[in-house]
Amino acid sequence: MPIHTLKLISRRAVASATITCDFEKPARFTFRLGQYGGFTHINPAISDPGGMTRRFSLLSTPDDHVISIVTRIQQSVFKKVLSEMPIESQIKFAGPSGNFTLHENYELPAVLIAGGIGIAPFFSIIRHHSKHQPQRQIVLFYGNQSKATTAFHEELAELAHENKNFNYIPVMANDAAWQGEAGFITHTLIKKYVPDLQKPVFYVCGAPAMVTALQETLLEMDIPTDNIKVEDFPGY
Repeated sequence: MPIHTLKLISRRAVASATITCDFEKPARFTFRLGQYGGFTHINPAISDPGGMTRRFSLLSTPDDHVISIVTRIQQSVFKKVLSEMPIESQIKFAGPSGNFTLHENYELPAVLIAGGIGIAPFFSIIRHHSKHQPQRQIVLFYGNQSKATTAFHEELAELAHENKNFNYIPVMANDAAWQGEAGFITHTLIKKYVPDLQKPVFYVCGAPAMVTALQETLLEMDIPTDNIKVEDFPGY
């Protein structure tokens, strides 16, 4: 697996307790949409009992001039170092890895189901296909606690406005001011927006408990096993 040393060039908040980090992209670096890499802090001043390496999906598209990731800021030492490391600091990157990529048959719709930070691989996929293959049918269900915690909400809404083949369904579990779909992503909600359940390929990404629950839901809806792809991200 290739190992690169990346330089942090920018960092910004994109939702409550959520940041993106942009790293300098190595020359001739290639990857497939949906892949991830391992990021390792170099000689940090403090150490994390869980180790100083974490896995992040690549938020970037191949068109971007940076390698980007998005993460919730939690209590781990790794996240603290990541959120405070000075611009131009370096980090090690191993990858890219993974096969959580869209199917090649463009005639089959893609239904993406994201929970929280599980939006990371989908955001790059949606941006890329909206630009290069806007005819591809994509539906995104995106569950969060509130609009304030929903990373890239405005960007996704704008992409849906521009591309009639991309349908964005944000779902808020605990937001009294929210006017859209509320609660959790259930079989009823999926059927509301995906009338033909046998045609699409379904992709689920988020925390392990959410991924397991939705995988079971899709199986109970008689979605063929081969049409369900999952990726989970443990909290750390």
